[in-house]
Amino acid sequence: MKGNAVARTLSPAPPADAVDGAVDALRRRLAESTAREHVVLDFLEDDLRESRAALSAVAAFLANVEAALSDEAPTPERLMSLARAVDPAAQVDYLQTVLASVRRRLSQVAARM
Repeated sequence: MKGNAVARTLSPAPPADAVDGAVDALRRRLAESTAREHVVLDFLEDDLRESRAALSAVAAFLANVEAALSDEAPTPERLMSLARAVDPAAQVDYLQTVLASVRRRLSQVAARM
């Protein structure tokens, strides 16, 4: 049951160009703005892309864990290598940092609208 709840809360990631398109739409709306606002939008676009990449890395790790657990005969070595993986935790830390930046930049954009 818990697995079903998780599956329902996760949605497929939009393609990378959706991020570009979303920021471009805002950029067109703010066409009369100064160069500073457009620089903030550039940084927001980068932060969104970095957030998506970090989130994808964590999702890939979880998919690997699920695949290892669903193997007919999972090996202790494979499970231990997944348990010792440090990259997912580093990606979560990075995601937290980048999401804070996204929130800050959203506030900056909202204040300039």
